[in-house]
Amino acid sequence: MRRGPSRLATLRAAREFLDDSIAMPKCELCELRDYTQRYADFVHPFKFTILDCDSCDTPMAVLGDHRAVPTDDERAFMIEALSLVARAKYGVDKFGIDDVMRQIPDHCHMHARPIRRWQY
Repeated sequence: MRRGPSRLATLRAAREFLDDSIAMPKCELCELRDYTQRYADFVHPFKFTILDCDSCDTPMAVLGDHRAVPTDDERAFMIEALSLVARAKYGVDKFGIDDVMRQIPDHCHMHARPIRRWQY
């Protein structure tokens, strides 16, 4: 006569415990909480969002997938959509696209930064 949980049940419980306790760190750009201005959510031709960065308060485009490198077509489309928002916010030729991913280098995003008067 068998007593206690089966070996399979014990293994399942151990796996659930490990999955919960060894969670991967969450990516802020995957979560994209709604506490800054959100300009657009695209689902076609691919998923990405344009919103204000919570660190620098400039418009940024964030790829919907957690990966660092977009395709050439994705990058071009994101830049064009982000530029539309930046033109409305800063004016024509008053911004630059910054695609250096400093704080979160493993999730593709780019900022539209204003060009300050002393820069031109």
